[in-house]
Amino acid sequence: MLKSPEDSAISAILSLLLEVSANPKAGNVDREHNFEDLRYEDFLVSSASAFPFFLRTARYGNLHVLEAIETSMKLGVKTNVHFGAFLLLFPLVAVWKSKNMAEAGSKAVEFLKKTSFSDSLKIFRAFQLCKPRVLKAEKLSLEQSNTLRKIIEEKMNVYEWMMLSPKENLIAYELLNGYPISREGAKFILNSEFDVNDTIVFLYHKLLSEYPDTLIIAKKGLSVAEEVMNLARKAFESKSLEEFRKLDELLIKERINPGTIADLVASSIYLALSEGWKVETKGLRTLERDKRSDRSNES
Repeated sequence: MLKSPEDSAISAILSLLLEVSANPKAGNVDREHNFEDLRYEDFLVSSASAFPFFLRTARYGNLHVLEAIETSMKLGVKTNVHFGAFLLLFPLVAVWKSKNMAEAGSKAVEFLKKTSFSDSLKIFRAFQLCKPRVLKAEKLSLEQSNTLRKIIEEKMNVYEWMMLSPKENLIAYELLNGYPISREGAKFILNSEFDVNDTIVFLYHKLLSEYPDTLIIAKKGLSVAEEVMNLARKAFESKSLEEFRKLDELLIKERINPGTIADLVASSIYLALSEGWKVETKGLRTLERDKRSDRSNES
């Protein structure tokens, strides 16, 4: 596992940078395309500027989601980039001394149970700053005006607040249950024979084929999220970058953005790095290279 607070903070930054740089990831910003209000560079700024706050969390065990978002906005980021990813990564960074990722998941849950209501207030403030699209909860939704007052009156910590999240909220599901999706994602990465980019692309579409994306549900509804799952499943089974690109073009055209799956990929990468995964390419397969080899054999 990780050997120091610095290792943990570096791994968190790498997980964010590797996630956004992987291409093609259907419907999301990557190094080859931007959205009108969200650019690849925004992700780079948000990732790099979060380093000191991940380091503080690793050293002292405090959540610094708000400070990370405030700093990125001071540097020019105008909208939500990493709200969900930060919610997933900061608790993992706080428990970097864990012996393995299963222990990290369970310790992260215990960490959240020990947070204070002031941590909840800071997360609420972070939400107000970057305004991510979220599912509406029956009680204490991020979008409800009385939420702040309730958190203060009931002294509700982050874990207690997450307990009130809708069942479709994959971020809350991870935080409450010890990161089961992220741990499976990390295992996929560790067992992959492909290079860094293709491994992450594969994982992204695998998760997209298995879970209805929370952001898609919030913006487009559950039926659209389920249809995207079916399309992602076909693309994943094809093991073809070309099919991933076609799905990417379709989702971009329809303005469908699986942002929560991207967050889960980032936490999966972090856990894989904590288990010793190395970012290397020598000797590893790539889908493009395999495709060229097949064509050469046919001729």
